[in-house]
Amino acid sequence: MCDFFADAEAASQIMVGRTLTLERVRELNAKDYFYQMLKDNPDILKIHPGIEDELLVGAIDTHIHAYPDFVFRAQDMVEVAVDAAQAGMRAVCFKDHWNISCNAAYLAQRHIDYMVEKDDLARGVSVYGGFGTCHGMNPEAVRIGLQYPNFKMIWFPTFTSYGFWRSAGHPEHEGVRLVDESTGRVLPETVRVLELAAEHRVGVGLGHTDFPELLPVVQAAKDVGARVVLDHPLLELNKLLLDEMKQLADLGAFIGTYCQPMIPSLYQPVCDPMETIRTMKEIGAERCIIGTDFGQVMHVNSLDGMRIFLRALLAFGMTREEIFLMVRDNPAKLLWLDE
Repeated sequence: MCDFFADAEAASQIMVGRTLTLERVRELNAKDYFYQMLKDNPDILKIHPGIEDELLVGAIDTHIHAYPDFVFRAQDMVEVAVDAAQAGMRAVCFKDHWNISCNAAYLAQRHIDYMVEKDDLARGVSVYGGFGTCHGMNPEAVRIGLQYPNFKMIWFPTFTSYGFWRSAGHPEHEGVRLVDESTGRVLPETVRVLELAAEHRVGVGLGHTDFPELLPVVQAAKDVGARVVLDHPLLELNKLLLDEMKQLADLGAFIGTYCQPMIPSLYQPVCDPMETIRTMKEIGAERCIIGTDFGQVMHVNSLDGMRIFLRALLAFGMTREEIFLMVRDNPAKLLWLDE
């Protein structure tokens, strides 16, 4: 009998990903979880549609996927920008993993401005894009891309990241490296891209890599004055531990606390939504950035995702002042809009 209970206890501590235990999965899937959540968080009963409206005024979403892109997206850039303008947001920034998105962002901006001029929109919104480096860390390509209008972000490798494959247990998959594995030094081309970001006052999203690469890269960013954000470090594909995020935040990196994975989905159905709240409280709102990372065809639209996210943050104890920091002030700093 003792062996049975010992085995059951050991089984409950089996890890499902980097931080989620089997015991926690059982709690999240328990029949009474909903009632326990209400009991532990009575503010949920105060949440109503529109409670987030004030928080959206002046908000900036720096991480949106929209069409045109290499796959279908739920909305195109104009549709997302119209939604954002109607909500009173300050800016949206569209990510492309592989190429520049600032050229299409420029055209979306022209259309928004035209709609305002014709009184079809009560207010405008700033529309930005940037440059994705999945094809490689090519400083010359980035330098040319920075000459395009509406450029505000550089995104480090995602699908082609060597650090991602290493953390996934497949280091044999060669990918785009940011750091020399043998010396631990940041590669010259990575440093140059960070320098370009600082010189041109654009933000950097650090992509899908692992902590052994992130630590020296964030140190290099600090050294050259670049402003960087960890892309969805709570999403399992590039999951970081709380202590790792704290180390990177201490070096100046913003922590991207996005709709994914707090809003569970078909893209990551097994997650703990409360981990986002714990991370914000442990790291501190002054070092976190709210974004959606939405646009996937099996998610709600970006603005709807942001609305649900903000309601959830209020329901689970984040203050309006903390949310304003994360959704308005910190994204403005990342994009150098605070100057």
